[in-house]
Amino acid sequence: MPFSEYIKRVLATVLLLAVATALWSTRSILVLAFASVVIAIAIAQPMLFLQRKGVKRGLALALAIGFSFTAITLLSLWIIPTLGKGVGELVNEVPAAAEKAKVAYGEWWHATPSAQGIMPKIPEANAKEPLDANAIRNVFNWLVKSGMAIAPDLLGGIGIIASILVNLGLVLFIAVFFLLDPQSYIKAFLYLVPKDNHERTKEIVRTLYTTLTKWLNAQLFSVTVIVLLVWFILGVILGMPNAMVVALFAGLATFIPNIGAVLPIIPIGIFTLAYADPGKLLVYIPVYLAIQFTESNIITPQVVKAQLNIPAGFLMLFQLLITMALGALGLVLAVPILATLIVFVREVYSYDVLKLKNVKVHID
Repeated sequence: MPFSEYIKRVLATVLLLAVATALWSTRSILVLAFASVVIAIAIAQPMLFLQRKGVKRGLALALAIGFSFTAITLLSLWIIPTLGKGVGELVNEVPAAAEKAKVAYGEWWHATPSAQGIMPKIPEANAKEPLDANAIRNVFNWLVKSGMAIAPDLLGGIGIIASILVNLGLVLFIAVFFLLDPQSYIKAFLYLVPKDNHERTKEIVRTLYTTLTKWLNAQLFSVTVIVLLVWFILGVILGMPNAMVVALFAGLATFIPNIGAVLPIIPIGIFTLAYADPGKLLVYIPVYLAIQFTESNIITPQVVKAQLNIPAGFLMLFQLLITMALGALGLVLAVPILATLIVFVREVYSYDVLKLKNVKVHID
């Protein structure tokens, strides 16, 4: 190998490592930027709808942004305080309930000699840190902070909820700038690409836009179905407290594939234990799981499979990796990030480099 070729390969390797290091170091900013792009595409859908109805672009954009900001603000002012109030009341009741459970267990343990050799005896209440509302709140806050890996890193020291809201506002603010003049960003990107590849680059950008739009449409359908089913069955028919809050939470949780299906059990448990008979959990949770199973396996798949075709096992593995790298926000954006990567690799590497477009691959 000529020495000049060797130097070129070394420099290319060093450059690649430098780029990878830079991307990893700025991953928190990049995931927020990607979230801004996704939100910009979401806000663009009602804007484009209004434009098709004859509304001028400026007015359509203002209406779409205003509606989106109003909806997010109202939902935040409704869901977060309601859920927080339920958590607070439940936290205050947990110590007494735990003490009752401890007494009942102790009585059963002493009255059942056969169990004494198998089940441990609960120690007396002389712990250095007794179970009280403050201790439970500290544990709850620690769990929330541990789950939110992105927001505290960017804006630490201002509180968990405040940090999340500020990051959300930042994402929305950037999304608005993307919407004001999207063509300028594409033009700037084209200056990094050889002129002969401009048309192909624009085609790839359009494909990426179409992919994200299909994902958003599929999610909108899924959210609508789950909100209506949870509200009507659990709220109207079974009378579960704060059913609409749970329904909206369940709808938003559908953005988190696989894991999001079980997250609404948390507010169901909180509201039931705080405001209703705890025994009703034996009804509410199975009914919710049945609703989720019906929606995710019978109703939605017919729509989602027509929009995106991502293997479930590959998606779950990617979820684990993206959560370790990007935290909770990465988990929420796992599907669009993976779909974007799949499209980019397919269009650039498989089609352009390997020339596999319109080639059928057979597995014998």
